[in-house]
Amino acid sequence: MSKYALRRACFSLLLLFATAHHAFAQDWMIHYYEHPTPERFVTEVRALGAAGHLCNPKTTALMSVFLSKVMAANPARVDGWLADLRDLNDCDRQALLAAAAQSNTSEARAYLGRQPDAAKYLRKPVDLDTLDMQSPSSQDLLWAAFFASGEEKPVRKIVGALEYGKYAGAIERYQKSEKTDKDRDEAVQEAVFKAALWSLESNAKQHRRVGEILEHIYFEGGLSQQEKLWLSLILSKAMPDKYEFSSPASGRWTFKRKSSAQLPANDFKEMLSKNGFSGMLLATTDEDWKEKWNTPPDTAPHFTMAETVPYDKKITILTFFANPKLDPQGKADVRCAYRILDPAGKVAHEQKETMCYAGAVAGVPHAIHLASTVLGFAAAADDPPGTWTIELKLRDKVRDVELPLTTKFELKRQ
Repeated sequence: MSKYALRRACFSLLLLFATAHHAFAQDWMIHYYEHPTPERFVTEVRALGAAGHLCNPKTTALMSVFLSKVMAANPARVDGWLADLRDLNDCDRQALLAAAAQSNTSEARAYLGRQPDAAKYLRKPVDLDTLDMQSPSSQDLLWAAFFASGEEKPVRKIVGALEYGKYAGAIERYQKSEKTDKDRDEAVQEAVFKAALWSLESNAKQHRRVGEILEHIYFEGGLSQQEKLWLSLILSKAMPDKYEFSSPASGRWTFKRKSSAQLPANDFKEMLSKNGFSGMLLATTDEDWKEKWNTPPDTAPHFTMAETVPYDKKITILTFFANPKLDPQGKADVRCAYRILDPAGKVAHEQKETMCYAGAVAGVPHAIHLASTVLGFAAAADDPPGTWTIELKLRDKVRDVELPLTTKFELKRQ
């Protein structure tokens, strides 16, 4: 492979990203996941065709993935959309029908089956989950899927390409190498890494949702050393007001948040987690619990736990959660169901499932949040002394995960 050919192969990713960014500059596409407007589908597809994006070899695949995601989310509209756009020119119509096939909806398959050239489109859709990340177009396709849905999965797969950071310097070394297949492959892998590094940082700066996803991926854990290193750098560059990254002469890099507001205090060390969703039940005797919770960003709250409680002391039961899964509109849906059991195990009070938190999550999802449902307990004179138990079923409805939470306190006569 010649030097020119290698450079062309290694840097084609970066050029494709520039093309993709130009294509996505159209407001409808780049912000679709924030405010889905499927009613504009026909008008916008015509505009994309008129601009030459549908039939352009450099952007056809991106258009196909984006439009297929919109179709998949609106299957009942697919037949009408395709019928309304039957007058597109041949090239644009072929691109649209390819997108319909990629949507893999029964409505699209039925429509395509009625076309004279049906065999051309009724093929197995591209599986984005198994894309070869060394292919120059893979990251573009994943970004197209994200812009249409706002989902975490495509961004997470791009983060996986940061693993190729271990090949840093391979492009430069290739020029002086024996140009073996191994030398070439490593150079291409560095190009894949550079493309991922650039696109993740760029989109995190421009899209809050991307930044939130990257924070979630980082703090959820399970990253390789390379992924963690480079994602730290991306977060510090995309959010310099929140994070800082340093790599001193010793070679030991450090990454930290500038504010302790998102760091759990000792009170929150025992949060229960399942599939990324975390929760905790806390009973406190603090009358000023609201003031303690609403602390400045640089102060972590500490609560007085209700352990041994006299009859004349009121208890406040707080529910905390972290990292709820967000729906395609970026909103959380957390539900709660409570039971308070007396020392004999008898249900003294019960609250059926109710809304604990709904809507957009202020700050970042992985931070600790206080549920809107707060219970108060004040013992009556005839309540039995002993150990009382509070049980809570905390459910992340979007993720379909439930956490069984429990806390106890001893009611004691003085």
